[in-house]
Amino acid sequence: MQAAVDQAYLYKVLRGFGETGLPQQTINMLLVMGFCMAVIAGAVLWYNNQELKKKLNPTPPNWMIGQAKISKVFETALVYRSKVEISFHSKSEKRKTIPCSISDLNKEIILELPSRDGIGKSWIGREIDGYFQVPTKQSGLVIFYHFVGTINDLSSKGSSYTYLHLDFPNYLEQTQKREFLRVSPPSRFYDYANIIPDSTQGMKAALKFISTNGEYSPGFMGGKDSRVTLQDVSGGGVSLEMTHLSSKRAAHLSLAKGQAFILLLSLVDTGNKGIIRYIFTTRIRRFFLDPAQGKAQIGLSFENQFIGFDENSNKPKWVTLKNKGSAEMDDWSYNLHLELYREGSE
Repeated sequence: MQAAVDQAYLYKVLRGFGETGLPQQTINMLLVMGFCMAVIAGAVLWYNNQELKKKLNPTPPNWMIGQAKISKVFETALVYRSKVEISFHSKSEKRKTIPCSISDLNKEIILELPSRDGIGKSWIGREIDGYFQVPTKQSGLVIFYHFVGTINDLSSKGSSYTYLHLDFPNYLEQTQKREFLRVSPPSRFYDYANIIPDSTQGMKAALKFISTNGEYSPGFMGGKDSRVTLQDVSGGGVSLEMTHLSSKRAAHLSLAKGQAFILLLSLVDTGNKGIIRYIFTTRIRRFFLDPAQGKAQIGLSFENQFIGFDENSNKPKWVTLKNKGSAEMDDWSYNLHLELYREGSE
């Protein structure tokens, strides 16, 4: 618009010169020169505007951009059969990931899920977070990547496999595995997991659990026949599943988001294979109850971690974890991931 105004003004000025006797050829040349100057000025303004945008919104140093580079990383992941962990995109919490693999790469990314349970057309259009790794030239080292994509379509092959169709992402983010890793430990890697009310009586039971080295362990809230399974764990919290709940217990199991509980864990250390016991105070971040099947799923975030007794007062000492996570759980999850990976089951 500015260039058009400048040309109109310039034309009027040149007409004035023309009326005073300037040759038409000179007038035409000046018009062309004026037009070129306006174009150059517009190009300079556009370039400066683009550079300003880059400075105001710089590309993070751990982002990889460019279609060719991104495609090459995915091709490497396909060759090495890298596992891709996906979860529905959520800014409020870290959800449990779903394992899948890259089936094909063409104009889109096709991910294969070895199941059709719970997958339907409602998935189309939903945004997901994806995580995968590729090996480096240095033996034993890998690079972890994160991307955000949208499910464009679903397809199936027989009754066993489902395929998710995604566009190539606009960027890949290089990230540390510990920032998002959530592992589902096989039962052989933990001895006991339970939650009890965060009360004076509950705390006494928790400390007795520690002081007796696990010989005393509180019963489950779901009743004597119920079980608690450690579904997944990360540095920020855990997910538990209660099963075999009696109908009476299920009817009275009233849990809500934000409710406080004490978490007791007996985990197998991946280093010396011993049992390490933990106490955490936690809060519920999600809860789902299925009374008909006697099941409940509970997601908990770490609030505080018991770190021992004070030498002078013998009172329990705690470290605050809220919004920071537990470094010990972070390390345990990461080491378990590596061990399962070496075994070929992760």
